[in-house]
Amino acid sequence: MLFALVGIGGSLLIPYVFIQEADIFLPIASEKVPKGLIVTDIPVKGMEVRVRGLKSVIRVLSRLKTHYMMDLSKVNVGVNTIPVRKDRVPFPKGVSILKTNPSVITVKVEKEIKKNLPVHLSLIGKPANGFAVVSTKAEPATVTLGGSIATLGPMDEVSTKHINITGLSGSFKKKVALNLKENLRLVDSSEIILAHVVIRERIVDKTFNNIPVIGKQTPYAYRIAPPTIAIRVKGPSNLIGKLSEDKGIQAYIDLQGLKPGRHKKRATIMLPVKITLIDAKPEIFDITIAKQKTNR
Repeated sequence: MLFALVGIGGSLLIPYVFIQEADIFLPIASEKVPKGLIVTDIPVKGMEVRVRGLKSVIRVLSRLKTHYMMDLSKVNVGVNTIPVRKDRVPFPKGVSILKTNPSVITVKVEKEIKKNLPVHLSLIGKPANGFAVVSTKAEPATVTLGGSIATLGPMDEVSTKHINITGLSGSFKKKVALNLKENLRLVDSSEIILAHVVIRERIVDKTFNNIPVIGKQTPYAYRIAPPTIAIRVKGPSNLIGKLSEDKGIQAYIDLQGLKPGRHKKRATIMLPVKITLIDAKPEIFDITIAKQKTNR
């Protein structure tokens, strides 16, 4: 039977039947970037590591949530070539690293600038019918970002991830992440933004013409001139729409106690709750009360 030497800090003879070789994919991350510099490009996002070890150990390697951490403490502005160090591959004891692909990693480094930008809440969709977004507020309202001149220089705001307001009819608060471009970083602040969104009924105003003006509380025949009134009202769009459909507006003049002859009076306008009268024309009407009584 063939045997293999496996182990660290000592020799251990293991039958080859228990030994396995495998390629493990390992994501690449970085640390210790010098102050004032920023990594703008790492073309390789991961590497393959050829390993040998006990089958029982190799089987669990692919399930380990780990990565290769590059030490960038000695990089300079420009393109840097960083050799892969096997001693930094975070595999457990008993695993031999035969080779890595690639064996060197190219990293592009630029000078970092910092910029304070307002936060824009990215809303998608439309509220429920008759409702509108009245105001939005991000907390914090601004954040400081670090990045390269090419990426950060042209930016005048930073947006959040999309906030869907489709069909909503009420205000809300929600935590949402920033939608950061690659190679940007937050400086001394959280990526989580508290979004305040105020949604209310959409208020509109509309003018209604030729609304008949009627007289009430008189036994006499009468004539009102002019016979119609034009009004301008304001209120929630849903209610204003219903006014158009069912003509839910009443205009009348109280004629109680008026004797035959000519009089001048204002009209009373009856509107549904939440509808406000802005203007009415004419304001004064000529009323002629006849001497004969009616059968009304």
